[in-house]
This record gives sequence, C-alpha cells and structure tokens, in this order.
Amino acid sequence: MNKFNFRFYANIFFGSGVRYKINDIISDNNYKNICIVIDHALLSVDLISEFIESINCNKIIVECDISEPTYDKLEDKRIFPEDSILDAFVGIGGGSALDMAKGLSVLYTNLDSAIKYRGFEKFNSNILPIIALPTTAGTGSEITPNASFIDLKEKKKMGINGESIRPKFSILDPELTLSCPIKPSISAGVDSLVHATEAFVAKKTNVMAQMFAKQGFKLVIENLPKLKDDLNNILVRESIMYGAFLSAIALMNSGTGPAAAMSYPLGVHYKVPHGIGGAIFLPHVIEYNISKGFYSYTSLYRNNLFDSKNDIKNAASFIDFIFNIWNQLNIPNEISIFGVYQKNIEEFVKDTMDLKLALDQNPITFYEDEIQMILNKLVIK
Repeated sequence: MNKFNFRFYANIFFGSGVRYKINDIISDNNYKNICIVIDHALLSVDLISEFIESINCNKIIVECDISEPTYDKLEDKRIFPEDSILDAFVGIGGGSALDMAKGLSVLYTNLDSAIKYRGFEKFNSNILPIIALPTTAGTGSEITPNASFIDLKEKKKMGINGESIRPKFSILDPELTLSCPIKPSISAGVDSLVHATEAFVAKKTNVMAQMFAKQGFKLVIENLPKLKDDLNNILVRESIMYGAFLSAIALMNSGTGPAAAMSYPLGVHYKVPHGIGGAIFLPHVIEYNISKGFYSYTSLYRNNLFDSKNDIKNAASFIDFIFNIWNQLNIPNEISIFGVYQKNIEEFVKDTMDLKLALDQNPITFYEDEIQMILNKLVIK
C-alpha cells in the first residue's frame, strides 16, 4: 500500500431535523449576534423562514441574489464591524450562498477590497467562525476551505481560499433540501459525482479518499434519478446528501480533474451552472482515459452490468452506464446550446489551461490537444 496523508477537519451534524442544533452551537459558543447569508429565494419557503425565526440570538440577514457570486457582488454586500457587531456568519443555501458567507467573513475583519484576497491565505486578520447549512446536496462548500467568485474584469472564476474559512460547524439536514427544485437538485448531485469520479482516479488519490469516493458515488448515482419522480422523498434526499458529503471528503484529499476545470469557463462566459458544466464533460473525459488504456473506473462502481474478468468490457459498460444515467437526468451532450461554437474553442482552451493544476491530476496526459478534442465533439460543426 502506498504511503498517504489524509486530512479531514470538520464538526458535522447530519440527519433530518439537525438544523435545530444551531441553538446548541450558539449557546455553547456564546454567540450573541450572527449574520445569516441566505439564498434570496429561500426566504419565502415556510420551513426555512420558520427555522430562521427559531434561532435564539440577534440576527441580520444578507440575501445572496446571484447564482454565480462575483468579487464585485461580494464587495457590495460587505458588512463593516462599525456597522454591525458580529460573532459568526451563517450560510444557508446552495454553494453560492455558502461561498458568499465565507467571503463576507473574510471582508468583515480584512478591510482591503475583495479582489485582494483572491488566492490562498491572502488574509491576515482572524476570520469569524462560519456555520454552514446547505440546502442542496453536492457542492461540498459546507466542508471545504474554498469560496469561488468570478472576477468580472479578467473574466475568470477564482477563489478566496484558506483554512480559516472552512466552516467551523456543518449542519447537514436533508429536510432543508426538500426546498430545492429538481434542476438545481440534479445540478448539485452530478457535481458530487464529478467530485467522486475525479477524486477516485486523481494522481494524488489514496486508499482512504477512494473509499469515500466509492461510497459517495454509489449513494448518489443510485438515488439521484429517483428524484425526478419523487422530489419529496426524504429517504432519497438523505442518501444523496450523505453521498455528496462523502464525495466532498474524497475531493478534499485527492483534488479534482479536467471535467471540473472545463466547467469553469463554461460557467464564467456562458452562465452554465457549475454542476451541469462538469457533468457535461465528465463522460467524455472518462471515455478518453479509457481509450488510452486506463480502466480503473470499474473499481469505482460495480453492478450486474459488469463482468469482473474483462477490464476492457467493464470499462465500455461503465461509460455506457454513465451516458444512460446522464440521459435520464437530461444532462446535455453538446454545448452549442449555450452559445459555444468553433470560433470560441481557442479561448475556451486557454481559459481551461489556467487551471493546469487540476489537469495535472488526470491519470492520462490531458492538456490543450485533449481539451480541444472534447470541445470539438460537443459543439456544432
């Protein structure tokens, strides 16, 4: 067995109804004043509004009213200590709201413009603790030390990153995901499948990360299609949320790969949700790697479709299985519907290469030529 290092820092509450544990957290830590950063659409959801009303401390609310947060929007929402004395930030919503909570926590105690904190560990002052309550299952933002924002000037999606913005408490309540409509539920779910798949095969993966990735992938791939016919099934929601959580743990310890990297320019320039963007590219990255003799995907997930004695046959069955699930979930198999054409490919390749560190993790060489090859398959000729 290869040597490895495995990191996981989080205080997790999981299960239906655990959202009310927030009052124990507030009491135990003597928080008097909190800022709740919430997806603006959730304020009209009775379950969410009733929960917010039940939180036992002083609250101010900041609405996250943008699907892909920008540094400019983060600056607009900024809270200064002289205006509001705060003890903690609480993020409620999908990845965007949680990332906004992380970003605002940085700006509360670090007074330069938001763009100055782009990168890793660029802030100096202490960050207020963050409590994350995801209402989608898949982004992983509730346990990661990263927050993604778009730089409108450079047209790039970058992050404010650092251990201090990893949520101190993560409250994973599947009942909160009942408020999530089918399209964002699928987008978040396939995001977690990208996390699990690319973490499983990444060059720096390890046996622990692969263990989390396998279980996370299985739970999500087997339950996500069920949501289409039974959106309010709490058992299905619970399985997806748990699987997505496990996949995020794998991601933190293995890193991501080409599908996630290629989703960034698709999101920045063409407004495609991050989860859907990664999902569009994932089967084609898998197919390419298999064509070059990399067959380890069949160790990620097995069912009665696979013949364990034949790696090549198994690999072909695996990619057919993924395309079939993607078809059930209505994941697009071309990107011209979003406005990407042949004339855009050169810029798309260049933007993806800005995320070379992710490309480096692919088990097979995957750079400019490979990106262009996949883009050529997905655009109208």
